[in-house]
Amino acid sequence: MTHRAHAALLLTALFLSMACGPAHAEGAVAPLHAAWQGCLHRSFDLQAMLTSRTLAADTALRDCRERESAYLTALSSSPLVDGDDVARVRPALLARARGWLLGRGTSPSL
Repeated sequence: MTHRAHAALLLTALFLSMACGPAHAEGAVAPLHAAWQGCLHRSFDLQAMLTSRTLAADTALRDCRERESAYLTALSSSPLVDGDDVARVRPALLARARGWLLGRGTSPSL
């Protein structure tokens, strides 16, 4: 299995864990995901007024690292994935978030 296919499979497992996990896990993950997305939006929108969109996206990801960490920690408590799985898919998740910020045309699938 290629690295890209493995990352896609793990991302799918992460999203399934949010949808199929125990109610307490889903209840904990959804607000953390929303907080991370909100932070990304706010930081990107502010930075995009001051600098290039590429730098704004990079800054948003850096500024929102604490919320990202809380979200990923909650995901790793799912029965379907563990901390190692989350660590492996983090680069792909951040690439999707960065791409979405730069595109801003469609709803994110983070």
